[in-house]
Amino acid sequence: MTQAELPEAPIPESHVEILENALLAMVSTINYKDGLISTNPVGFDWDGEYVRISTLKSRVKYRNLLSNAQITFCAVDPAMGTRYIEIRGYAEISEDPENELPKKVAGRMGGEGWTPEMDGPGAERVIIKIVPAQVSTPTLYGGQLDHRAAKFAESQNSSKP
Repeated sequence: MTQAELPEAPIPESHVEILENALLAMVSTINYKDGLISTNPVGFDWDGEYVRISTLKSRVKYRNLLSNAQITFCAVDPAMGTRYIEIRGYAEISEDPENELPKKVAGRMGGEGWTPEMDGPGAERVIIKIVPAQVSTPTLYGGQLDHRAAKFAESQNSSKP
């Protein structure tokens, strides 16, 4: 089945808050050289409809997606480590000459210091929009371990000044 034949899968409202609150997620692509899976942590933006990622044209992730547009995105609920959303789909790549997305992602993560100079001279950025074909939203072990995850999240919040 090709990308064009797959209907878009909806993001369930029950898991939107994960996309709004998680700062990092894991993205998997298929390596263009050997066909093995390549997984990397990424900052991301949720625009209310699609997950978007910024990357450099010099990165393997970009070359992988040019070769095979299949992509998987997985974000864990920061408040409950046994709850997550996995989005399997296809990447749509567009130029980002004004570097708008990395500025937005850096701001979302609490950083104000990202500048295009950090990428090096001549660096070119693109936006990877993930078009969902399949969305999974399980809770590991039926949520039986949620109390442990909740205690950890609470301890992290109480230790902040």
